Amino acid sequence: MIFLDSWIWLEFFQDDEKAEQAEKIIGRMQEEGGIISTTVLTEVRYQIRRKYGEQKADKLTALITSFENLDIMPVTEKVAVYAADLRYKYYQRKSNQISYSDTIHIATAVMTNCDKLYTGDPDFKEIEEVDTEII
Repeated sequence: MIFLDSWIWLEFFQDDEKAEQAEKIIGRMQEEGGIISTTVLTEVRYQIRRKYGEQKADKLTALITSFENLDIMPVTEKVAVYAADLRYKYYQRKSNQISYSDTIHIATAVMTNCDKLYTGDPDFKEIEEVDTEII
């Protein structure tokens, strides 16, 4: 089971320089199963709507939610508490400004026993709790 951060979906949809890597990760998710948190869906929908409009945001939201091997996990009380502890552990002004959403992603990945978390965000580079690959 793998966790796909918002960056993977954004790279894939926007066909940016790392789109090919993102597509491979999504392919792996289809084979092995994947997890995202509801906050991933929030971030992706917001970014796509802001840049490309509501119609494209609807299209990508529908695509993400259509994958059979992808579980979208809610932010539970346990995830929220663990995420807050992770942010306390890793956040450092000016050197690692890991967001609340990112710590929710990490907490969700850990609590669902994901083997790996894929992202493009350098704020994940020092995370010890889950094997993380920054594309």
